[in-house]
Amino acid sequence: MKIDNAREEKKKKGQKRKHQNDQADMEMLKLRAALEGKHRSNGSTVLKSAKAQKRQKSEDSEDEFYRQVKQKQEAKKAAKAEIYSRKPYLIPSSPDLVDGRRLISNQMASNRGLTRKRNKDHKNPRKKYRDQHKKIVINRKGQVRDIRTQVGPYAGETRGINPYTSRSIRIKNG
Repeated sequence: MKIDNAREEKKKKGQKRKHQNDQADMEMLKLRAALEGKHRSNGSTVLKSAKAQKRQKSEDSEDEFYRQVKQKQEAKKAAKAEIYSRKPYLIPSSPDLVDGRRLISNQMASNRGLTRKRNKDHKNPRKKYRDQHKKIVINRKGQVRDIRTQVGPYAGETRGINPYTSRSIRIKNG
């Protein structure tokens, strides 16, 4: 508020100076016209005074417009400040007295401290065992061959025969 008042006072002083300068200019023009002998009662000086009056009116209307704009901006800022300002809320004094031990809050219950990083896939036990089974099945394929069914008439071994591998079951003697 103090800043706004100071600005308005400066504007008023400036307006006074401008008005005083206009009056001084008018007097100077009258003197010149009188000296030159071209002074006319309804001449150019009247026109210039009319121009000065129009200028004064336009400045007043401009000042009024700027004042209105400034008031709107201040109102907007005040509304925003009211919306976004933090209002201190009351902290409940002492909770109701409970017989026996005091109950823990949610924050206390969820305070887990330092815990190791756990695998996301093992959160759901069903998924964990499904993945475990898939892994075991893959390992088993290396131990036991899957049964291939014959599609058409026998056409020999399509993959060829490797003499260095033995995949038969050995029968132990004894």
